[in-house]
Amino acid sequence: MFRLAKLASVSGQPLVRLCEGKYGITRREWRLIVVLSQEGPLLSTALARRASIEPARTSRTVTQLVTRGLAERIPRSNDRRCIEIHLTQRARDIYADLYPVVRDLESALLAGFSAEDRAELGRLMAMLESSAGTLVSQEDLPKADRRKLHRK
Repeated sequence: MFRLAKLASVSGQPLVRLCEGKYGITRREWRLIVVLSQEGPLLSTALARRASIEPARTSRTVTQLVTRGLAERIPRSNDRRCIEIHLTQRARDIYADLYPVVRDLESALLAGFSAEDRAELGRLMAMLESSAGTLVSQEDLPKADRRKLHRK
């Protein structure tokens, strides 16, 4: 797991720099923008599930997007209790500008891989994601109280 975390950190640095430096958004905000751009408006719970982010963090990130004018919370017309998250045009413009750059970064990262290697890596990653999801759902692990961890 250490190697996967290290790889994610190192390979994600160009994306973090682009998100923060050029667009003023966090990596988590970018993740939600990608999901909403590709899947359309979603309820917060569905957005959290599809982005693989805890619901509370998703809610905070959506609030940040709304505050920055990148998303809107819009009640469904047939059930006003259901609030969908919609991207604004500004967020769609960021996606249209940044997504091709992200694809190019991924291509550069995988440049030394053959087509077969890429397919195998995709298959192995899917297996790891499935195994990790199974572990998380089966384990009754304690959650840390992060407020206590950051107090001095």
